[in-house]
Amino acid sequence: MDKPKLLPSQIIHKIKEEKGITFNYISETEAEEFLRDKNNYYRLASYRKNYDKKILGPNEGKYINLDFAYLIDLSTIDMHIRFMIIKMCLDIEHDLKRILLNDITLDTDEDGYKIVKEFLKRYDIKEEIYKKQYSTYVGDLIKKFFVFETHLNAKGKMSIDSMEVRCPIWAFVEIISFGQLVNLFDFYYDTKSPIKISLNPVKSLRNACAHNNCLINNLRSGQTKPGYVINNFVSKIPGISRDVRKKYLSVRPIFEFVTLLMVYDKVVSSTIKAYRYDELKKLVDERLTKHAEYYENQQLLKSSYDFIKKVVDFLA
Repeated sequence: MDKPKLLPSQIIHKIKEEKGITFNYISETEAEEFLRDKNNYYRLASYRKNYDKKILGPNEGKYINLDFAYLIDLSTIDMHIRFMIIKMCLDIEHDLKRILLNDITLDTDEDGYKIVKEFLKRYDIKEEIYKKQYSTYVGDLIKKFFVFETHLNAKGKMSIDSMEVRCPIWAFVEIISFGQLVNLFDFYYDTKSPIKISLNPVKSLRNACAHNNCLINNLRSGQTKPGYVINNFVSKIPGISRDVRKKYLSVRPIFEFVTLLMVYDKVVSSTIKAYRYDELKKLVDERLTKHAEYYENQQLLKSSYDFIKKVVDFLA
């Protein structure tokens, strides 16, 4: 049965009576205004997954020690984390291009054109490139270096028959998406001296942030099985035991964020890194703990924070 739509006042009444959510730090009127003007409850409610429910007695099914203000704070923290991740991913993208272009420039077997043609033989991204030819930002590059033969199919849609390519790598990296840049990076270094960087988790996290997905709405132990590189990285951090490492790297959002930090530390230039680490430490040490009293009795969130702080302190 579909759930009926509810007004903010009806939502507040429902979650108070049926879910046991309290309003000790924010009034019900203020909560209604928040739902009306700043966020929707469906999104806000996702952070409930970090809290336990009572399993026995007359309050069975109601949340334990969950105030509406906690949900607001978690959603705000999540927003700040997403913004930080986007900035770090942009830094990584810039330096991945720099590293790749520098190595190709020094590669006597590569003229800068062959790698593009070989990459496009393995990865069929004709449609992705074709659609971008109308982009304000990269359209001119595509029209300069690509020629498409097309026809209208039976459904009246444009189909690509062929794509002629005469594109140098230094233009190509400006055209493709971050996901394809990751594929290009792996493609080139698979045939050369390999660079051990775990980029797919970074791509996954970047995409989640770009689509404004919630990141910390469920930090319970998961099924992620991290590889040797990330395990080895975290094993060097003081104060993190093997069991703690295994537990928190199994949680997908934490695993992806720690992988992001590892990659960032490896590839980003020292000047930008120093600036961003100061920003990251301020986020972790100040904003994430702004309402520390909310989480005094919430071991899952406290221990997750402690794990992330140890990683950040180790790097920054």
